[in-house]
Amino acid sequence: MSGMRSSLGRHAASMRDPDPANARKAARDAYDASGGEVVLINKAWLGTWMDRKQLDLLAEKALGVKGVE
Repeated sequence: MSGMRSSLGRHAASMRDPDPANARKAARDAYDASGGEVVLINKAWLGTWMDRKQLDLLAEKALGVKGVE
């Protein structure tokens, strides 16, 4: 029965788990392409609580919103 196809086959690529390395590369590319004007940072990339807290404070200041705990 090798020729059977599913109508969902065209969506298979979008159903895979995201690749963290690609996310980091996309963030780096956005930074480079914008000349350093755009910075995308995933909190999971930061190793310490202090770095994550500093990111929250910068986001609150830049976006004018309170962080989510």
